Amino acid sequence: MRRFAFLATLLVASFLYIPLQSSAQCKEFTEEKVLPLLEDYVISGRYNSIKLYEGEEILIFKTLSKGINYRFVVKGDDEIPKDIEFNVESWEGDKIYSNKSNNFNSIWDFQCNKTQRIKIFVKVPLVSKANTEPKRGCVTLLCGIKSNE
Repeated sequence: MRRFAFLATLLVASFLYIPLQSSAQCKEFTEEKVLPLLEDYVISGRYNSIKLYEGEEILIFKTLSKGINYRFVVKGDDEIPKDIEFNVESWEGDKIYSNKSNNFNSIWDFQCNKTQRIKIFVKVPLVSKANTEPKRGCVTLLCGIKSNE
């Protein structure tokens, strides 16, 4: 019975530890590799960092304020393909920006001329061969702001 309790405790602990470890890896990646790309912009609150597989896409909603200069940075770690695509649309679905037409640039600066809600689609390309497991790695989206002075 003691052995069963020990194994059960070990199993639960491992399920708790693995997500914390991957979260810590994404945090470290973000702080070391992505945050410096904001340069003189100040991070605007929370950032989004998640482990994604090749071919996965996420959708993020953001409210932008009139008169603010924004910098968006979307970057993946070395475990996944480099050409991460991100598209920005208005709440109504009008295309505002696509990095696909800008050589998959990971940085986009935007001066907001009206307060608006936007949708940001981030997609990791699928490049692995058919019979191999897709690669998985951290993807971070940072948004920085700079005063318009």
